[in-house]
Amino acid sequence: MNNNKLLIINGPGLSDLSNFNDYGYEHLTLEKLQNKCLETCKSLGMELDFFQTDDQATLTKKIVEGITECDALIINPVGYSHESTFDLDAYASNIKSDTLKNKPVIEVHITNIFHDNEGISEPVIVSKSGVGFICGLGVHSYELAIRAIHEKLNHN
Repeated sequence: MNNNKLLIINGPGLSDLSNFNDYGYEHLTLEKLQNKCLETCKSLGMELDFFQTDDQATLTKKIVEGITECDALIINPVGYSHESTFDLDAYASNIKSDTLKNKPVIEVHITNIFHDNEGISEPVIVSKSGVGFICGLGVHSYELAIRAIHEKLNHN
């Protein structure tokens, strides 16, 4: 059933986006990011559930429970890319479960994670499951992901 509802989950580190100033994204805030996502969804006739947490258990719970009410998931796991205590297998398993339900999933990052100084060498979930991936476009990473999901939901 397609109700055109999208879930966007932002992981640790995205509650304060001032650290992205060094990447040329001055004055970026979570509120500005959310407003851009809402604006894009509204223009496409989509509903949006926008969520951010710094807690792994809360993030996992939101993935499992939230996706049942939504048709697709965009996730920025940012801080988990650096976490040595993060249970990547459990996380990837939950994402894979969503993709097996034929729900599109896209991992996004504001910056280019492949850049030498970024500290992240590969996507968190893409290599573990069949999901899409967009990075390095700032807020436009989210906008592009929303448009791609809209296309997938409405033209397949």
